[in-house]
Amino acid sequence: MAYRDTDEDSIPRYKRGYEWFSHVANSQLSSKNWRRLGIFSFYDAPFVESGLLYLSPKQAMLTMARMAKKKETGLVLVVDALEKGEMGLSSKAGFDQFMEIFDGLFPDSTKFYFGPRDSDRIWLHGFKTLRIPLKWLTKRPNIFAEVLSDASPVGEFIGPGDAAFEDLEGMIEVLVEKLGPPSLSDEVMNKIRSTEASEYAAEAVGLMTVFVNPTTAVSRGVKYLGKFVSMVKERRKQEVREIYAEWTKRVTEGYSKENLLKFFDDSDNPQTQLVDAVASFKPVLLILETRGTLFDLFLPLILQHLVAEIGFVPKHLRPRRMKEEKPGSREENQWETDSLSFEPIEGVSEEDLPPVTDQLIQTVIGSEVEMNPARVEMSEDPFEGKPQTVLFLDAATHLSKFNKSFKFALNIPERYPNMSVAASFFTDRDKISTSLQEGVLEYMQERALVFDLHPLLFDHVTARMPVSKKAWLLSLLQEMERVRGEGEVAFLEFSVNDDPQWRLHVVEKPRSEALARIRGWFRRSG
Repeated sequence: MAYRDTDEDSIPRYKRGYEWFSHVANSQLSSKNWRRLGIFSFYDAPFVESGLLYLSPKQAMLTMARMAKKKETGLVLVVDALEKGEMGLSSKAGFDQFMEIFDGLFPDSTKFYFGPRDSDRIWLHGFKTLRIPLKWLTKRPNIFAEVLSDASPVGEFIGPGDAAFEDLEGMIEVLVEKLGPPSLSDEVMNKIRSTEASEYAAEAVGLMTVFVNPTTAVSRGVKYLGKFVSMVKERRKQEVREIYAEWTKRVTEGYSKENLLKFFDDSDNPQTQLVDAVASFKPVLLILETRGTLFDLFLPLILQHLVAEIGFVPKHLRPRRMKEEKPGSREENQWETDSLSFEPIEGVSEEDLPPVTDQLIQTVIGSEVEMNPARVEMSEDPFEGKPQTVLFLDAATHLSKFNKSFKFALNIPERYPNMSVAASFFTDRDKISTSLQEGVLEYMQERALVFDLHPLLFDHVTARMPVSKKAWLLSLLQEMERVRGEGEVAFLEFSVNDDPQWRLHVVEKPRSEALARIRGWFRRSG
């Protein structure tokens, strides 16, 4: 039976949630274009989960993706397979229903899997594995250094020189050295002894809980690290030694050559299917199964590689090339550099100089642009063949633990004018990190769908709002809660270019003709 011919009474609540939200989105949401869209909730869970409806961030993203996809627009959906909820992708039933809707909306899509393929969730493993070209990463030690710095168990800043490698064996050495147990130097010991365990954990946890005990990383997390820090402070050497031995074993075995080849392509001609699909305007689905594992830190590298290949860099931000001189074109008073000699700087050797990396080049370019801004040349193709692309990031909150990578991902629209980003955030955190707070505020400035929010973040969002308007907004939130109490769902829409900027929407059953139109988007399956 074709999807659109399905009898209303037989529609599962997952599809019903999608259809009802899609009706609201297409008939009531602002039609203004956006470069950044935030989708917010409090819990890492569905927006509503009742006998009538099931609506999660993924269903909302599918709707917004369908609305954003144009004929000559690239579309990439990065979805977390380990979300909480009865109908998440971690369950076979939830996966099947998500894929039925996705395939109906985007029948010509390309699908990839990114993960270790070692779980019992075999339904996730049917897609081709996406692997990062190793050659690409070897040329960008600055990018690898940022990821390692974010993941460092002791909050170490790792420079490009320390992150550089030439092959897979070299990469393993860097990973084991930088993410293995730290040497308890005087500097590290003083830091541990002078800091409360909970503060230390929040500041520099990195992936340590995964290294020490990945089976309890999600449930125990900070408490486990706090216990370890306490042991160090109390000089319980034998217990620390046992943890170090376990830690070393897990890092060495986890980052083995066999495992790394699941994530990196070390061939001379690495696959380019992701980039090719985006360039040909085929929708792309990337399913992640890395949350809470040692391989979490590889996700930022996928985003960096994708953007490096399809992101358009404006001309005034590119490295300049020296113009070729015509014979006899030098002026008489021009410096003759061939006749100049340069004395070495005393006490500074070549080894002391920083490596020439992408980061260094971009820093120099940025300084040059500030001093002497160049005129941007206009052309019929403003992006010079680079595809306009919309990137959807599911559960972006998980990426916020990688501070630099999180900022990079959310700032993509600022750096690459051919790219837009939509990101979903859950905000239920004991402590709101600076990076998460900045990300939420940034994605609340242009377009946002707010199903719920952490009270601290709500205070930040409304900090400069008149009290009278804030009281009005609170009344809308109270109405949202009333609707939720009845087993349905409502949300606030923010659109900076609309008047009023805030509007309340209730997800209700559409008329039969509206349902028929929504089901008409899907291809016939029979």
